[in-house]
Amino acid sequence: NDYGYSKWMEKSIDFYGDKDDVLILISVSGRSPNILNAAKLARKKKFNKIITFSGHSSNNPLRKLGDINIWVNSKIYNQVENTHQFILLMIIDLFIFNNEKK
Repeated sequence: NDYGYSKWMEKSIDFYGDKDDVLILISVSGRSPNILNAAKLARKKKFNKIITFSGHSSNNPLRKLGDINIWVNSKIYNQVENTHQFILLMIIDLFIFNNEKK
């Protein structure tokens, strides 16, 4: 609260993030100051990977800051958010399935 909404994720990364961490960031437009500030600090702290989920413009600022970028070619918020949710759930299922095999 003392730093403002656009800094809350950045401050969390500053306090809890470490070199070689992986950060997943989600912004439909790829232009959220809060998310962009987090990505910039993670890059400075030498995070291992920054994975971004975005939509709208293919050259949005968040995609430029990511190592792995999932982009949805739509300007409709609901379509972008639902596609992100589907992909994230698939990734979780892969982790669960692979762990059950062991």
